[in-house]
Amino acid sequence: MSTTTIAGADVAPVAPTAPARAGLGVAAGAALALFVSMFGTWTPQSPEVGNTDAAAIRDWAVGAASTLQLNAFAGGLSLVALLVLTSALAGLVRQAAPNSVLGGLTLLGGGLLATVNTVVTGFTLLWVLPDLKTLDDATVQTWYAAAHLGQMLGEVAVLAQSLLMGAFSLAALRGRIVARWLCWLGIVLAAVGFSSVLALVVPSPVFDTAWLVGLYGWMLWPLLASVTFAVRLRRLQR
Repeated sequence: MSTTTIAGADVAPVAPTAPARAGLGVAAGAALALFVSMFGTWTPQSPEVGNTDAAAIRDWAVGAASTLQLNAFAGGLSLVALLVLTSALAGLVRQAAPNSVLGGLTLLGGGLLATVNTVVTGFTLLWVLPDLKTLDDATVQTWYAAAHLGQMLGEVAVLAQSLLMGAFSLAALRGRIVARWLCWLGIVLAAVGFSSVLALVVPSPVFDTAWLVGLYGWMLWPLLASVTFAVRLRRLQR
């Protein structure tokens, strides 16, 4: 039996045995929940940092209160869904390729992304939980500047989600976990997402576009993955 080496770990070709049904079911449900919840996590347009006083920040927070509350709720839901999905994907990888590092990389990507999402959701809660009228101007402005820095973690998020998609897709392609087209799509989106980091070194519209493709590609991937997992599970149950 031939052996393929990936990132220093041996991944022996596996027979096309069916992945655990429970894992596919959990992954399908978590991916769908993640897809739905991500649409509620868009932060409302906010004043420019550095050119806004505390009164304007309070006015913004009051005017966008309902949207910020939705952001916080959706952020918490997406975090739970992401953790469940990451665990399910890593379990499928470990079953298909127990000797591969790809299972660990899947967990790493999901863990990094969950960390970024926790920070962003935490900053959103700053505008939802306390009474801003009771806070002094310096605190309000400090929170606002910190929240803006949290939103700038987008580059890290793209790299983390690319690692999650790429590691799982490579293992799924090798272990025949799901349809090949979804595996190749995940690999391509991951490659594009990783390439976007070059924009930090070589500013270019090409790399800026790659960042957007990686970001929005990730938003679509959970829906496609959910449908594919569900179809695969249904076929196994026949």
